[in-house]
Formats: sequence, structure tokens, C-alpha cells
Amino acid sequence: MAIDSLKQNIKRMKEITREIYIFENQKRIIENLEKNDSLIDTREKRLLLEVVQSLTIQLNILNNSIPELIKNLGFFRRLNTSTETNFSPEKPLVELKYQPDKSAEKISITISENERKEFLENLSKSNLSINQLKKKYSVEKPTISFGSPNAYAKLSNRFFRDFSNELLEKGYLKSLNDDLRKMSSPFVVGTYVAMGIFTIILSFFISLILLVILLFYNLGLSFPFLTPIEGSFLIRFVKIFWIIFAIPIATGLLMYFYPKSESKNLGEKINQELPFVAIHMSAIATSGVEPISIFKIILNGREYPNTKIEFKKLINLINFQGNDFVSALKKVANSSPSQKLRELLDGLATTITSGGDLHQFLDQHAGSLLLDYKLERQRYTKTSETFMDIYISIVIAAPMILLMLFVIMGSTGQYFLGLTTPIMSLLIIFSIVALNIGFLIFLKMKQPNF
Repeated sequence: MAIDSLKQNIKRMKEITREIYIFENQKRIIENLEKNDSLIDTREKRLLLEVVQSLTIQLNILNNSIPELIKNLGFFRRLNTSTETNFSPEKPLVELKYQPDKSAEKISITISENERKEFLENLSKSNLSINQLKKKYSVEKPTISFGSPNAYAKLSNRFFRDFSNELLEKGYLKSLNDDLRKMSSPFVVGTYVAMGIFTIILSFFISLILLVILLFYNLGLSFPFLTPIEGSFLIRFVKIFWIIFAIPIATGLLMYFYPKSESKNLGEKINQELPFVAIHMSAIATSGVEPISIFKIILNGREYPNTKIEFKKLINLINFQGNDFVSALKKVANSSPSQKLRELLDGLATTITSGGDLHQFLDQHAGSLLLDYKLERQRYTKTSETFMDIYISIVIAAPMILLMLFVIMGSTGQYFLGLTTPIMSLLIIFSIVALNIGFLIFLKMKQPNF
């Protein structure tokens, strides 16, 4: 019937319109990134353009069939007359059935016979481009495996678990648990404290061995790369006894501050990924999927390895611990090492609770995060320019001036600290090499990952 054909056409037109909207948003995001001199995949941009063009042509063809379908509609059956024996539309219509995806149901549409070939050609183009885009973003599902227990952790728990639990029950080391959760440590706080105590005791025995080596170095024992300590046994002991305290204390401080440092480092990495995560989430939200599906889609990609750690916690809280979505958002926000991610998750929880527009919130938040990202990149560029000036002054100009001074001093027979000109030249060369390596390491540490 004409009414059924019209319904099927309108239904398919809605689906095509929604697909065009999604791909246009993705294309707009890529074009915005291209304006910011970011690295853009030109192949992805070309595929998105082909998909939008093919879907637009399909939409126009379906739209052209609407007037002919409406002519066949009526509340009564046409009567045959001498002047009109058969109804013949201006554009003969033909029914077309196809399957857009292997997992989807067959779709039945009615279009003009003259435009049938063009529709099928553009349908093939759009399906091919969409499949290529899916291959680009598809990843193999990781196999779930359970690792064996850490042998060092087991040994530490065996000797010091009870003592570590007593320390925690008395209220010591409260902040350590928060830092471990923020850095996504595989160890609970009791196990980590037991490992810390065990490590401190091991370092104490190592410091005793080192103390003995240094004390008895002059008594017929020889160790490479060690300079003998002058004086009697008592004087040598007084000079180096601090080693047995310094090494264990340094080890304990390192174990204590490592989680805080690691969580801060993880938070900075998440902050660098977050603008693009928010843009991706905003694009996904335009399709009208459930909020939890947004996080599942992000987890299926490989673009945001650090942010995925926090999103995985969210899914685990829902699937394994039975938390509702809003409660899980708030829990992950409280334990997140990134302040910006905390604000994003809290805002999502508030928007969902109040019934607000999720896409609008994500779009506005993504714009704010992208602006912060641009400002951070500008600050990094200015910092690099400043260090470039320092580099030119210290590494290039200063050695040349010093070398000229040493040459002049050598020609007059006067040497700096008794060092000859060739030795000073070698020292300057080694200094330049060390400074270059230092500058490269510093710029690598300061360079954003995104």
C-alpha cells in the first residue's frame, strides 16, 4: 500500500538525517582541529566527506519520491473511466529492499525507477566508506586474564601485614590510601605499607653491608671505583656511620611519596587527553545513545590510554558492584587524579540528575577544555622560546667566548687553575654535550603528549 511505502521512506529519511548529523559533527571537529595546526588524518576527512555526500544524495532521492507516493493516497478507490483506465504516475516508482548492515534488518523503500541506479551507487559508496571508518576505529577485544600474585607482595604480607594493619587502624598514613587509588595501584593500602616496611628493612641490611665494605676497605680488601677513607677505624666509622640511617630513611620517603608523585603525573596526562575525550563524547551524544554507552564506546578505542583507566573504574562499579550510573560517576570523580576530569564527571552526574541536555553540556564543556588546551600550548611555546634564548646564550655563545679567553691566556703563558688549553677545550666540549643532553631531557619532560 502507498501509506506503508510512505512510512518506510520517511523512517529511512529520519535515519539518514541522523547519520548525516553525526558524520557532519565529526567532520566539523576535524576541521576545527585542522585550523589549530593539529595532526589530521586526511584519509579520515576524505571518508567522512564521501559518506556525507552519498547520504545526502540518498536523502534527496527519497525526498523526490514523496510527491508521487502522496498522489496514490486517498480515502476511496479510484474508479476506472473511459479517459483513464490505468493510473500511471509521471515518475514510475519501484520498491527496493536492501540490508544496510549484516546485523541489521532489511529495509524496504520506494523510489523512482529512473533514480534507482543512482541510489544503489551512492548506497554502495556510503557503506564502503562507513566500513572503512569502522575498521579505522575498531580494535581487537582484549582477552580477560588474571595475573599471578606478586611474589614480593606475598612475602611482605607474610611478615608485616599485621603490623601494617595496626598502623592503619591507628590512623597513620591516611592520605596514602587516597594516593594509591588515584594512581590506580594494583595493591591495597595494607599490602603497600607491608611492602614499604619490608623494603626499608632490606635497605637497612644493604646499608650495613656497604658500611662494612667502607670500614674495612684499607684492611687488605680491594673494591673497584672506591676511594679509601683515611684515618683510624674509629674515625672512619664516625665519618660514614650515617649511611645505615640515611639509606633506609631515603627508601621510606621514596615509598611514601611515590604514589602522590605518580598520581600527579597521571592527572597531568589525563588533562592533556581530556579536551579530545570531551569532543569525542559530545559527538557520540548526538546519536542519542544511553550515557553509559558513551563511556563504553570510548573504552573500545585506543586513543586515550590514561583516561580509559578512570572510565574502566566507572564501568566496573556499575557492572560488578551494582552502583547506579550517577553514584558511580561521583565515586570515580572523588578518586580521580585529574581535577578537570573530576569537574566533567560531577557535571555529567548533575546534568543527568536534573534532566538536562547531555549533548549541550558536553559540547560547552569540550569548548572550555579546548580553550584551556590552546592556552597551555601557547604557554609551552613561549617557554620553549625562552629556553631557546637561554640555550643560545649558554651553549653556543658562552663556550666560544671562554675558548677565545683560554687561547689568549695560553698564548701569554698563563693558565686557569693550572689547566692547559687542550684540557680546557676538552672540558668545554664535554660540558656542551652534557648541557645539550640536559636541555633535551628537560624539553622532553615539559612537552605535552597531545
